[in-house]
Amino acid sequence: MKKQFGFGLMTIMGLFLAGVLLGQPTQGPGGPGKGPGKGQGPCMQDVQRLCPNASSRQERMQCMRDNKDNLSEACKARIEKGKNKMKNMHEACADDRAKFCKGVKPGEGRMRDCYLQHQSELSQKCKDAMPPGFFDRNPPPEVESEAQ
Repeated sequence: MKKQFGFGLMTIMGLFLAGVLLGQPTQGPGGPGKGPGKGQGPCMQDVQRLCPNASSRQERMQCMRDNKDNLSEACKARIEKGKNKMKNMHEACADDRAKFCKGVKPGEGRMRDCYLQHQSELSQKCKDAMPPGFFDRNPPPEVESEAQ
C-alpha cells in the first residue's frame, strides 16, 4: 500500500482515537461532568457495551478495533470526524514537523512533546489545525501505529 503522508499519520490518528474511544479529552481538557472529552462521548456507551471486561486503555482500544463493525453510528461518525481533523493537522504541520521534529520517533507522546517544545516557533497554519487544548492535556497512551 502506498503511503500517502509522512511518517506517523496512523500513530497520530491512533492517539486521537484513543481519546475518542476512551473518553479522554479530544476537544480540550476534560473534567468532571458530562460532555465531549469527559468520558461521556458517543463512543463511551460502545466501550461499556462491547468491552465491559477491558480494564486498561490498551485492552479497550483492542476491543474496539476488534468490534469496529459493531460500533454505533454516532461513534463511527465521531471517529471519522477525528480522523479527518488529525489528517488535516498532519498535513498542515508537515513543514513544521520536518523542521523541528525530523528525528522524533512517533509514539508515546513524543511528537506532541516536540510540538510543545517548539510551540512558539510553529507556523500559524499548524497551530490553527491543532485541536483546542492540544498542549494542555497529558500525553496520550502509546497506541500501535497499525491501521485499524
